[in-house]
Amino acid sequence: MHRARTRDGRDLAIKVQYPGVRESIDADVDNVATLLRLSGVLPRELDIAPLLVAAKTQLREEADYVREGEQMARFGRLLADAADYVVPTLDPEFTTGQVLAMSFVEGHPIESLVEAPQGTRDAAMRALISLVLRELFEFGVMQTDPNFGNYRYQPDTGRLALLDFGAARPVPADTSAGYLQVLRAMIGGDRDRAREATLAAGFVGPGAIARHGASIDRMIDVVIGKLRGPGAFDFGDRGFVGVLREQGLDIAADRGAWHIPPADILFVQRKISGAALLAARLKARVDVHAMLDPYL
Repeated sequence: MHRARTRDGRDLAIKVQYPGVRESIDADVDNVATLLRLSGVLPRELDIAPLLVAAKTQLREEADYVREGEQMARFGRLLADAADYVVPTLDPEFTTGQVLAMSFVEGHPIESLVEAPQGTRDAAMRALISLVLRELFEFGVMQTDPNFGNYRYQPDTGRLALLDFGAARPVPADTSAGYLQVLRAMIGGDRDRAREATLAAGFVGPGAIARHGASIDRMIDVVIGKLRGPGAFDFGDRGFVGVLREQGLDIAADRGAWHIPPADILFVQRKISGAALLAARLKARVDVHAMLDPYL
């Protein structure tokens, strides 16, 4: 990313694509897939073809800066009345398929909030989680790259600057509905319904439930306990993660239980997991239950 000033005084941020990136995407993905198959890391029965198609499509879209500029403008419209965010303005004069020009937006790395007061950290993460929920349940489009560098914090306004929209992609209605069903079951404390909802949405496969039902139930119980806990969710309290990791590793060790969720679920979950990791990094406390209520 480069900073530039036009002759008429516009202060711009310019992203220039490295030559040959777009042309190498298909070959690079195919090479990785070949290595995975030859190494025996993945069971032969596991069909990764749909995932490879989705990965190639996503990477091609990220390499199309005209498209990214359109997505930036789209989010600018969606968030025009939202006081917690600032979206750069596309500069079409200097934008091409390999060059993206936008208004320069001031801000500090969001990780710099690690030493900020608790209330500041909580407010920043509340804004980011609110954005994720709106993307998932209102907008029908989500910027799915969770890289922390995609967010900047403006200490003078408390706003989040959103910088990268190359990974913006549609969120199908059935994906949103699947998340809602899982959340409703978990917040309702219904383990059986939560298990059925995770299976229906494609988070887990029938093989994992048949072979590791007790482990999956244990993981669901842990999540239910955290979601239904009183008050704010303390992302800095990572005690429950060890239980989830232990159960998850047991399942992952059984190749017969492996399952690839639908690509749309994977992209959305990447964004949700990234937000949760940032919240943990900032040790934020957010009343997630209250934020979910309007959607449930």
